Amino acid sequence: MKSMVEISHEFLKPVLHAQAICVDATLGHGKDTKYFLSQGIRKVYGFEIQKDVCQQTQEEIDDSRLEVLWMGHEQMDQIQEIVDAIIFNFGYCPNGDLSITTKPSTSLEAVKKGLNLLKKKGRMALVFYPHESGIEEAKVIEAYLLSLDESVELIQIKRMNKKSPYFIGIIKK
Repeated sequence: MKSMVEISHEFLKPVLHAQAICVDATLGHGKDTKYFLSQGIRKVYGFEIQKDVCQQTQEEIDDSRLEVLWMGHEQMDQIQEIVDAIIFNFGYCPNGDLSITTKPSTSLEAVKKGLNLLKKKGRMALVFYPHESGIEEAKVIEAYLLSLDESVELIQIKRMNKKSPYFIGIIKK
């Protein structure tokens, strides 16, 4: 079975085109950003709160289409463009400081702001991880998503027989 990150990439692929503007709301080491760039898109905004991770990822990717923003994803409204695709991998940066994690309140704010930036028929991918703060984060965000009207279509992919990451996809109608 594919990983939830691979599933999220497949979900986003239909909106990735030469003029697409994308947001990697949890940049980390840039795995999602590299995927976006490989699809020939126009621009990626990458949010990261850890300065050393920002610098390292910027140097490693070294692509003029990437704009790294050293700030929390809850400041996503700093983007002044309508976007085609947004991805979140909630939790912590792999191989980084495990005490630095995404938080329910700021992640919820980022998802809300992201939905405002998303163009009609745009897509947002959310990947949740089953660590302690991740479970609370997922509950808060899921409750918000379920409160929305039919201006969005929601899908979820989850392994039912083991505790593992899962995916929620959002299509803005």
